[in-house]
Amino acid sequence: MKSGIKIIDIIRKTDIVGKYNLLKDSNYNKRIPLYPDKEQLVRLLSNLKKHSPYYKNILNKYTYYDISCDPVTIFHQLPIIDKKTVNDHYREFYNPVKDRPIQKKKTGGSTGSPFYYYVDTEHLSWFWAYIYFFWNNYSGYNPGDSFATIAGSSLSTGKKKLIENTYHLLQNNYFIKGDVINPDIKINFRLTNKAVLLYGYPSSIINLLRVKPELVDNVKNIKAIFTTSEQLLPQNRQLIEAAFNKPVFDMYGANDGGILTCECPMHSGYHINTLNCYVETFTNEFGMSELLLSNLNSFGFPLVRYRVGDLGEVETGNCECGLNWPRVTELKGRTRDVIKLKDGTSIHGSLFNKVFYRYEKIDGYKIVQNKDLTITLYIHLKNEEQFEFISSNLRHDFNEIIGSIELKVELMHEQNPTNQKFKLIESHAI
Repeated sequence: MKSGIKIIDIIRKTDIVGKYNLLKDSNYNKRIPLYPDKEQLVRLLSNLKKHSPYYKNILNKYTYYDISCDPVTIFHQLPIIDKKTVNDHYREFYNPVKDRPIQKKKTGGSTGSPFYYYVDTEHLSWFWAYIYFFWNNYSGYNPGDSFATIAGSSLSTGKKKLIENTYHLLQNNYFIKGDVINPDIKINFRLTNKAVLLYGYPSSIINLLRVKPELVDNVKNIKAIFTTSEQLLPQNRQLIEAAFNKPVFDMYGANDGGILTCECPMHSGYHINTLNCYVETFTNEFGMSELLLSNLNSFGFPLVRYRVGDLGEVETGNCECGLNWPRVTELKGRTRDVIKLKDGTSIHGSLFNKVFYRYEKIDGYKIVQNKDLTITLYIHLKNEEQFEFISSNLRHDFNEIIGSIELKVELMHEQNPTNQKFKLIESHAI
């Protein structure tokens, strides 16, 4: 364990090292956990009843004894909330608990409306402990080892440059970022050669490979690549794995909801950080299975049964990898990634993935639906000379799904040259 992580714990008032050591305890990892864990729900509900102005009124009719006897039933009586609920009752949600340090965070920039929230440092401790745990499992990483991050602003600290650089230094993280990834980007190969893993947006990793193919020969110590923040397409996984000749493990997380997950070598879902987040599902207004997240360790700004906007299922069966934690499966992306048809039907854009998978020559795409319902498909091809033939076939395949809606297919000469999150589906018709 390197001293930099311990210094971060002291500065940020976290206990990442302690939580990580608990996760490494084989007695926890091998057991089949109860889901949800009643003790965790009793702790959460008791704290909400005692400290939260928003939840105190809702839980007023239950005694602490009621909560200890049947926390699961009481928990499911709590209302489903979203960002609008929180913003409408902000002062009732924000109520720091004495002796529990808290940090301000921001998310939601990709929706055009930044969302400010707070998390207890206990949550941050578990969040990072789980990241390190998954990295250790699948790359041999030990906290304090060197790693490289290739991504945009969502994986940076958002602090002043000096503070951010110090944080990355203490983490032993070589952070590669820029507004645009182009051939002029400067890469310190001395640092990439020290890294034991790569972490970042799939699109950023692929774009960096295109402009700096020599990167492949300058990551001599990496054991795995961990992708995050964007939907990982099968063809992009294959491209990254083929380039580096190392396995790719996709991670899904939402800091506000407390969730942090990772694939295992079975690639049959995303194992959930059950000590920090309880995940359920409900059928939303589009008839789709949507995730509800409850942050189990953030009491000063509690987000419980919270709609973060992601679609998926929860599987509690055993996994062949031996890690018997529940998994998020069928992860499809955001609820807002919905395409509207003329008859009012809404279909999730992930349905179109199956169409694109038929065409091996397409190695990138984007779907945009305009306010007038018309759709533009942007496709990136390995060989642009095949554009007319492939676009013609795509129009036929898509028309079977979208009917008479006007469809245009355009060539995407550069596949997301920016270093920002890449949205596969962009709808302006909702």
